[in-house]
Amino acid sequence: MAQPNRAKKGSLREKVVHMYDALLDEDDLDRYPHFWDELFVLKPKPGYLASKLLTIDDARLVQKTVAVHRVAGQAVRRLDTQTNSELAVFNSLLTLFMLLEDLTRRKLGNNLEKFLFDSSNQEAFLKDLLESLRQILDHCSNSSVLRLTLRFLLLLVAAKERIEQNLFVSGMMDRSLFEAFMKVLADPPRRKIVGYEIVTLLGVLPHYPTLEPESNPYLQLSVMEPSIELMGIAGVMGESFQSSTREFFQQVLAVQKDNGWMTWITKTVTRTPRTTLNVHLQDAMLLSLCTGLKIGRNFVHAFTHAQSEILVAGPPPTPTVEALDNVSVTSEPAVVTPKEAAVEEPSNLFVEFLQYTSIVLQLRDEKSVEHARMSLLILGTITEDHYTTQFMHDFSINYRVQFYRAASRYHPCQILQSSKPEPLACAVLNLISEFITSHMMLNFPHDLYFRCLLVVYRLMDYQKRTRFRLPYQWRTLWSALLSLLKFLQANEGSLIDQIPNFFLFCTQVVNILNIFLIGGDAILSQVGSYDDLCYEIVRNSTIVNNAFTMGLRFSTVQSASIQASSKKFLTAMTNLRAVVAHFAPKVDAFSLEFGKTTLEREEILRVIQKHYDTLNLKLVDMNECFEKNANGRDKEFMSSFLVNVLKEIRTSCFSTSETFLFDPMDISKLSS
Repeated sequence: MAQPNRAKKGSLREKVVHMYDALLDEDDLDRYPHFWDELFVLKPKPGYLASKLLTIDDARLVQKTVAVHRVAGQAVRRLDTQTNSELAVFNSLLTLFMLLEDLTRRKLGNNLEKFLFDSSNQEAFLKDLLESLRQILDHCSNSSVLRLTLRFLLLLVAAKERIEQNLFVSGMMDRSLFEAFMKVLADPPRRKIVGYEIVTLLGVLPHYPTLEPESNPYLQLSVMEPSIELMGIAGVMGESFQSSTREFFQQVLAVQKDNGWMTWITKTVTRTPRTTLNVHLQDAMLLSLCTGLKIGRNFVHAFTHAQSEILVAGPPPTPTVEALDNVSVTSEPAVVTPKEAAVEEPSNLFVEFLQYTSIVLQLRDEKSVEHARMSLLILGTITEDHYTTQFMHDFSINYRVQFYRAASRYHPCQILQSSKPEPLACAVLNLISEFITSHMMLNFPHDLYFRCLLVVYRLMDYQKRTRFRLPYQWRTLWSALLSLLKFLQANEGSLIDQIPNFFLFCTQVVNILNIFLIGGDAILSQVGSYDDLCYEIVRNSTIVNNAFTMGLRFSTVQSASIQASSKKFLTAMTNLRAVVAHFAPKVDAFSLEFGKTTLEREEILRVIQKHYDTLNLKLVDMNECFEKNANGRDKEFMSSFLVNVLKEIRTSCFSTSETFLFDPMDISKLSS
């Protein structure tokens, strides 16, 4: 074919470059009958095409709308895998991708579609486009074409900031496309190539509003039986969380290696800036996980049982009958050494999610806080489900979960891990206890605290209802709660304006302690645990008395809402004050009798054990202070998180538009 309108320049540029110029300069292409056939079998130059598009401003683009329509139309025709070679299909997809990327960058809003295709036949255009993409997913095994197809679908979904305004997404509300995604997920080799992209789409597409729920085929996840597809979805999520966690933990170990205790003390004293740790945030996977758990009860099974060959080195250890009969209380988590970190521990999606959550809970930047909120929302959804909560307490399913402890004035950053495999409920309680003790600051993250307490309450409520005795080191949680109560009382002046319902929050803290005081016989696994609880309360009697005084002071203020909530707080404090009032005088009398100003822990415990019989406690209604996590409660946050995920998808597509197409793809394998 003659070089369209370019021979006069005497350039030695590649033929495809001249053809791009001819397209966008609107040369008369009718003179070249094989122009389109040749264009889509030549090696593409996406970098040149992108730079050429950037030279066209929005005003000139309006004048070239017909030319863009023509290019897009010809590209869609050559997506048919039955009549076109893989090379032609790939190049057609690439051309469409570059056009859509340029139009999306321009932020054309509702005008985006009209620049890509003629509005008079947009329905037919979309139908042909998506049908061709479905055929590629059904029949193509070439990794280059598969990757590009899924990237193009992602860019279609994220082309606009609001999913409900996206015409492309409305065309994806088709059962056949959903089934094509499921086929890929059921095929391990293809799932390894594009599983992440498909799971991302499955997290976004269920949020598209339709007149009838059944009109959105992606909501079928709610009725799917546990299958290889669901396990595939869970496996992709787990591998993504594992990748981020492993990379972050390697950074922590590197910091530990470079900075010994003396170096850490020196930096703390001299206020030297600490090493910045970065984590690859999994926006899309969190959204997909939350969406799957909310719309699909059967996904809970995949969430708790998915163990791909990448996620797990072997099944979790199954204890013998004798071991189950002699379950010992878990020990305090220990610091992980580099040698221990190199050992592959059994894992599943739940474990990987908890380890990822431990990281985002400890990072203080705005985006990580949003991820922490989403992670706690997911934990709240999990603990609403009886089956999952039961799984978390199963003695026969034990894991050693690692979690991140941020640096403080008392210790450098660390990775902690239980000394032996334990039920996952123990890991959740460790996670939340660490968060409670590490986030007592004047810029109080009250929303995260509310969610943490809700998770703890649901675990305790399950144990109380089923009379389940979790072998956990409960003093860790009790100490964290009493320290939190002290912090709230000491900073009431600033916190009462920050926390929407300050005394409701205080009541929640106290009522978790009330669960142990009233139902300890059904929850605590060791005989001496109840003694330890009373000891902790008596030891912190000043905190209890000051908190009661605070509630008493606010019970007489003019604000009716504060007055009412403070009175409920005083009611919740009844049992803690009863423990202090009952045991403190007896401990003092024992001290006077033996002439001791300071008593040993064992001596105080003996006093407590001796005077149990006359301790009177009252039943407290605790349900009303813990709201049920209704689906509509977090609707605004979910919408905001979805917008951020779409933004991340766009950014990812833009930043990798050239590299992901040619590296590591092997274009030479495409059949022509």
